[in-house]
Amino acid sequence: MNILVVHPSLNASGGSEKVCLTIIEALKEKGYKIILGSFERTDWQRVERIFGEVAKPDVEIINPRIFGTSAYGELLNFYLLLSHIPKNYEIAVISCSSPWFFCPSTDKTVIYMNLAPVNYIIGIRRAYLLPYISIQRRFLKKNKNKIILTNSTFSSKVIESVYSLKSKIVYPPVDVKKLQISQQNKENLVISVGRFDTFKHYEILIKAFSHIESGKCFIIGTIYDNASIKYLYKLRKLVTVLKLNDKVKFLVNSSMETLKNFFLKAKVYVHTARHEYFGISIVEAMACGCVPIVRKSGGPFLDIVEQGKYGLVFENVDELADQINLLLQDENTLKNLSQKAIKRASFFNKENFKKNFLESISKNNA
Repeated sequence: MNILVVHPSLNASGGSEKVCLTIIEALKEKGYKIILGSFERTDWQRVERIFGEVAKPDVEIINPRIFGTSAYGELLNFYLLLSHIPKNYEIAVISCSSPWFFCPSTDKTVIYMNLAPVNYIIGIRRAYLLPYISIQRRFLKKNKNKIILTNSTFSSKVIESVYSLKSKIVYPPVDVKKLQISQQNKENLVISVGRFDTFKHYEILIKAFSHIESGKCFIIGTIYDNASIKYLYKLRKLVTVLKLNDKVKFLVNSSMETLKNFFLKAKVYVHTARHEYFGISIVEAMACGCVPIVRKSGGPFLDIVEQGKYGLVFENVDELADQINLLLQDENTLKNLSQKAIKRASFFNKENFKKNFLESISKNNA
């Protein structure tokens, strides 16, 4: 059986790309032939340097963006991409970070949706997106052979609120087995991992470190476009202004092996994004014994740390600084929460994702 998997680009090498690659891996293990539709030719050398060895599709079909990356431009780009792909597939899997798709006409469409939090956008930007949402709602309602999957309780609630559609939660994959779980040789080190994107709000962590009595911070991220380069420049400038050059460092486009080494050394992992959908790197760090401190919102708060059961939470710079100082100074609290984090991380293992995703392929349409 041929299955079409559609993703804008694997080269960004973030959480949604990891989900897409695991989808391809799970389907190929079952013997399906995979057609990947994308806007960019995949740089497999870059992808494997960041993620390690990955399963590749049998065919890649590329149709470059013509209409830019705005919401409405992506609608047209995606429509053109699908129109260039021969209809020789039985199932279409749409893997996306935002719901800009048209649903293709096929026996079954499985949509893994990492939803943009439109409920939390206000002002002119929200008014701009309302027609976009209306278009998406119409196309989603029109497709009767669709199954919607999403990555967290938070995302599921937003999907229901915006589109009046039910979705099944399939937590993203974390390759816990490949992460050497250890609590030895931990240092007074705080880390944060993700794309260099303004959505991540790394400046909150940098400002918090103005109030940290001891310890160092590494912000480890990927750069993909000019916007991420500009954001990294802004962050470096903030570090200089606050005179934190000796305490806050940056690593760019690091390999998975480098990330694992930092996960093993660090005591604390901080996630500063607001209304984050999930956050795979949080769970990866937890698997290595890092205690997570997450923003009091979104999937990290509701699904990963379960409102403070498996980690700490914060709402502002001062609270974040207090939580970091607590963990770096109180060994008993650190050890207790570290053990809880390791146990919680195992719940989000890669095999569970594959099993739950493949069930959505095999079941009758919902």
